Amino acid sequence: MKKKNLILRSLSGIVYVGVLIGAILSGGIWITLLTSVLAAIGIYEFISMTSEEKMPRFATLLDISAAIILQVAAGSYFNGTPKSLMSLLIVYILLIVARLVSQLYAINRNPVNSLSHSMMAQMYIALPLAMLTMLCNITTPQVALAVLIFIWVNDTGAFCTGSTIGRHKLFERISPKKTWEGFFGGLFFCVIAAIIMHSCFEQYYAMLSIGQMCVLGILVSVFATLGDLVESLIKRTCGVKDSGKLIPGHGGILDRIDSILLVVPVALIFFL
Repeated sequence: MKKKNLILRSLSGIVYVGVLIGAILSGGIWITLLTSVLAAIGIYEFISMTSEEKMPRFATLLDISAAIILQVAAGSYFNGTPKSLMSLLIVYILLIVARLVSQLYAINRNPVNSLSHSMMAQMYIALPLAMLTMLCNITTPQVALAVLIFIWVNDTGAFCTGSTIGRHKLFERISPKKTWEGFFGGLFFCVIAAIIMHSCFEQYYAMLSIGQMCVLGILVSVFATLGDLVESLIKRTCGVKDSGKLIPGHGGILDRIDSILLVVPVALIFFL
């Protein structure tokens, strides 16, 4: 049974990584499609996980629709239709207003909590994913992909180092298994990956010096860890192990993109 689960986990992980790599390298509409799907599923998981009582379907539909419109707005600006950006942003604002007004007609024990979950979902999930579209368009597909590679290298390096020599807890109250040794191991491997990638594929990273590439790797390592901790805090508060069950062996979409949600805004600031 364990072997079967491991195979299923590996296959689903490969498919997930393949979809991300394919969309980012293809660019254009594929990035918008990717972020729209991630935003829709992520919003649904977040609302389902955090709501103390069942959220009205209409309210959830407004949340998901607003998130998708924001992704399309970000994509339209870079895909040759910047004039549609203002129209899409107006639609986005109207959907947010509609969500606020809809709460007047929903019977909730705590309407403030219901609204706060919806607004946080936009800020925590929809906005960073829209920034991913921006990141892919102001840099190059290879540089944007490097950010994701650093996240994966950090996760793998932290796990291998932490499980081998980890002794000192990083944030035991939120994530008992994370250690300082694992954190610095992930950071170290990110720096090594940055040096190797820049040295071997310099033609793809000409916009960055090797020092800047290392700084990017360090930033990604730090904020990938923080992103994982933030989602762990949310899950621990809600009393759930995984955000969902969509990806076999991995949990939900939020369990896979938690690091991206904090890394992308920081990376975008770095390049701007």
